[in-house]
Amino acid sequence: MENYATIPQMIQYVVNTYSNYSALNFKNKGSWETISTEKFSETIRRLALGLHSLGIKEGEGIGLIANPSPQWVMIDIAIMVNRAISVPMFANISSTHFQFQSKDSNVKYLFVDDEELLADAIKPLLHSFTKIISYHPKRSAKNAISFEELLTLGDQLSAKQPNLYSLMRQAVRPKDIATVIYTSGTTGMPKGVEITHANLISQIRATTQLFPLHSAKDKALTCLPLAHVFERMVIYFYISTGTPIFFADDIKKVGELLRQVQPSVITLVPRLLEKVYAKMHARIEEQSTIKKKLMSSAFERAISKEPGAHNLLDKIYDKLIYSKLREALGGNLQMVISGGAALSVSMENFFKNIGLNLYQGYGLTETSPVLAANYPGNTRYRSVGKIWPGVEIKISDQQEILAKGPNIMKGYHNDPQTTRETIDPQGWLHTGDLGFVDQDGYLFINGRKKEIFKTSNGKYVSPIPIEQMLCVSELIDMAAIMGENKNFVSCLLFPDFENLGAIKKNRGYSDMSKGDFLNSSEVTQEIAALVERVNSQLNEWEKIRKFKFIKQSIGIETGELTPTMKIRRQVIEQEFSEIINNFYRDQDQEGE
Repeated sequence: MENYATIPQMIQYVVNTYSNYSALNFKNKGSWETISTEKFSETIRRLALGLHSLGIKEGEGIGLIANPSPQWVMIDIAIMVNRAISVPMFANISSTHFQFQSKDSNVKYLFVDDEELLADAIKPLLHSFTKIISYHPKRSAKNAISFEELLTLGDQLSAKQPNLYSLMRQAVRPKDIATVIYTSGTTGMPKGVEITHANLISQIRATTQLFPLHSAKDKALTCLPLAHVFERMVIYFYISTGTPIFFADDIKKVGELLRQVQPSVITLVPRLLEKVYAKMHARIEEQSTIKKKLMSSAFERAISKEPGAHNLLDKIYDKLIYSKLREALGGNLQMVISGGAALSVSMENFFKNIGLNLYQGYGLTETSPVLAANYPGNTRYRSVGKIWPGVEIKISDQQEILAKGPNIMKGYHNDPQTTRETIDPQGWLHTGDLGFVDQDGYLFINGRKKEIFKTSNGKYVSPIPIEQMLCVSELIDMAAIMGENKNFVSCLLFPDFENLGAIKKNRGYSDMSKGDFLNSSEVTQEIAALVERVNSQLNEWEKIRKFKFIKQSIGIETGELTPTMKIRRQVIEQEFSEIINNFYRDQDQEGE
């Protein structure tokens, strides 16, 4: 196995092993630009020395609040060379979380791609930082420095101390904290997860064993935020294998970019897969009557049939429908890896049945992140895969998944009490997820310990699987199941406003307002039928008795969603408390 133990050492291995003209690729004013392996390594060197010139200290936090790009990756690694701590933040972070994370991790320096793209609430806070590194800094700001100026500082220091970079790189230790990544915080303020070089390298090595990529023939498209540990580790993995990486300039253009790049591998969160499905499904309404019926039938079969044996009907659908769907996704996808959240059964069915190699995995920020995954040659329906190399899994008496291994975080930053509550004296990390391991070593997730609630009848309800079944509808963007300490389950439905205009047009309601459309008899009957279908698959105490469309959008900036698009249930409950309370005022009434 390659002899590297830290991320900077891994970069040195890569430059000694591969020589790729287009190692990293990004869009600049609509056109693709490339960065070679050699330039990638050289830019990291210049940036690392530039940061050293600024006075970056060992153990100091440096924030990154920018869109994914090769420059993001290069400055991230340059920070690590200085034995400083990389602190990634989501571009749409709230000002409250921004201030908390900056203070908690002692961030004095901040990298942003463009100050003008930052949220208005964050801009006034920038003056408090020692330096703001930006592509287009405000010259009026005393603490501003451009990316190019930072490179020049590195060149000047290199001329004075030509051996300094090599000494800096050698000084980095596997046990050093490489990054502090803040969790999504579904229930409160986020916690800073301390991840070491050893944690990340263990993940890279394990992934290399199970997902074979070849620098000569594979291409990767990346479209997830690098503030998310899942995509961050995956990027390091791509780099370690010499696989060319193409950075999406806009997550909404994933379909277009798939056709342009024709990647062989992509990593996605379930929410993006649901969006891809919704756009494919929306095209049905554009077809002629005969083709519309054919496509509807093919989609229904793909979403409902368990993947596996195919009969003549599947072969017909594949030739006429599924093959065209694969072409719309670039036509070359060998691996679609899903992580970051639970994948619904319907989405697993659909993408596998249309002929994609879909591999679902499972992990946490605290585990750097992978604990288990399906991978080529080893997959099992509805599981999250086999235990990752080097990882140990134990199921507690309460059915909670416990984990141990070289990928387990060092701890929560500045929070020893919560660290002790999460990692027990025997070194087992308590995930908070419920599950079991079958006789062949595949891990299955039953639910989240904190997400499961109890009705007033003493029955337990796991809301996430129910919400996923509802979100199959092209009309529904998010669903929030309620009912804790109540005598029945209710649901708030949030429309997909992004696609609502196209849906109205396809259905012949262009002149109708969005509110009137959602109140129309057609939509009301359609959603009622969907709820009935979902209820038919649930236990009696889980069935949705009341529901309502909420005619306003929810989002990350307004606090209802985490940066990884998970519902903050407590925020939803508080914001829409009047509607929820109305559900339970007349408890004999059935649905709305």
